Amino acid sequence: MTRSPWLDIPLADYESHMAHASVGQASFLADVLEWSVEIFEPASIAVIGCAGGNGFDRDRVQKVSRVVGVDINPRYVDAARRRYTAALHGLELYCMNVETDTFEFEPVDLVLAALLFEHVATAPTLRNLRRGCRSGGVIVSVLQLPLESKSSVSPSPYASVQTLASTMKLLSPEELRARAADAGFALESQSTRQLPNGKSFSVQSFRASN
Repeated sequence: MTRSPWLDIPLADYESHMAHASVGQASFLADVLEWSVEIFEPASIAVIGCAGGNGFDRDRVQKVSRVVGVDINPRYVDAARRRYTAALHGLELYCMNVETDTFEFEPVDLVLAALLFEHVATAPTLRNLRRGCRSGGVIVSVLQLPLESKSSVSPSPYASVQTLASTMKLLSPEELRARAADAGFALESQSTRQLPNGKSFSVQSFRASN
């Protein structure tokens, strides 16, 4: 299997890129996590591609009884552990590849998969996410929508992050909806959010079948 480019991106580069004024996605993803917790009121959540714990510092998230973080990069997972073990008493962190690894944690009420499907094979990832989501639970996804005037990876001073452009593939909300149905998820809501830099994102929620 091809080595994931995520393994070679320093966490400092990734976080600085996402928070850069020309990108603005760090606060957006944290907002989506906080919104998801507010709307669905889960007792347990899993953040797939948690990096160093983006959104773990939000008050609503810290009130959740059980928080699971999953990332493919062990250095990201170590950073999240150092930062949030004291603040999140029910924190569980796992270094796993969501495309190939069978989830080894107890299923949760809410799974956040934000800007994940641009970097993974959709069908096997959804099958794994279904195992990590309780029946009747919810998965919330964030997809980047194409924009002709913008590159898939926003420009920033952090060159290591630009390596993602060669493997990044945008997935349409319609295709994700169809693949999610195959994996046992039914679309519950869909909205579009636009950031100040002009990029738009589809936020979809899916309910896991019983």
